[in-house]
Amino acid sequence: MKLSLGTVTAMPIEQSIALVKAAEKARYYRAWVGEDIFHREVFTYISIISLNSKEIGLGTGITSAYVREREVLKSSLKAVSELSNGRFTLGLGAGGLPEVEKLTGKRPLRPLKVLEETVKSLKKPSLPIYMGVRGPKMLKLAGRIADGVILSGPKRYIEKAVEIVESASEDRIVKKVLWNAFYLGDNPELVSQITSVMMESMPAFAIKQMESEGSRDELCITGSVEDVKGEIDLYKEIGIDEFVVGPPYGDNPLNVLRRMEGQSKWR
Repeated sequence: MKLSLGTVTAMPIEQSIALVKAAEKARYYRAWVGEDIFHREVFTYISIISLNSKEIGLGTGITSAYVREREVLKSSLKAVSELSNGRFTLGLGAGGLPEVEKLTGKRPLRPLKVLEETVKSLKKPSLPIYMGVRGPKMLKLAGRIADGVILSGPKRYIEKAVEIVESASEDRIVKKVLWNAFYLGDNPELVSQITSVMMESMPAFAIKQMESEGSRDELCITGSVEDVKGEIDLYKEIGIDEFVVGPPYGDNPLNVLRRMEGQSKWR
């Protein structure tokens, strides 16, 4: 199991740089940057991070196929790939459709077709493409054409999603990344707030995999280092290859990264 860092463009760039440097020192595999489309632009953000790091992999987790014209997207990918010396992975999806509609002024249509055409047009050996998707049809598409898939949701859903991707992959290697919320420590109130927000965007297919209302706790990996280790081991057993330590981290994010570093058997 590879251990990676998660940040988002809503965070001040100075904070993300400090976290990426700490993750790189701790030999984390990659730093994923989620694009909050009403905050900072993700390719500019990652470009700055790439100039402040040396070895750690970098990726968008995710950017939407709807917010840039395809040729503009290609140009951005070329720039960030060159700046990072080939460390970059494109994480692509439809994104939060209400947010995309608010930004672009039009309803995103035919997401399955748009994502398939976008991935195929961007495909090249030097650019790994991971798809951040959730529904069964999207998961099948990721299994057919992507190099990896970025997943979030309750355990039973993740298990089902892995099965769908593997079935559609036809023996291709498609890496599976888990990026749920993460909090090292004990803060039930904050965890409840986080999972409530996540539930608002959770598709029906994922919600159906929840056994009970209490299952929403599965949307955040939380507890002591030992608790977190147990959770990660369970996800490894169902086929997850890479685990993202993502916001809100814990009371002291830099200390959280150091404490997680000690679990070398996960890497």
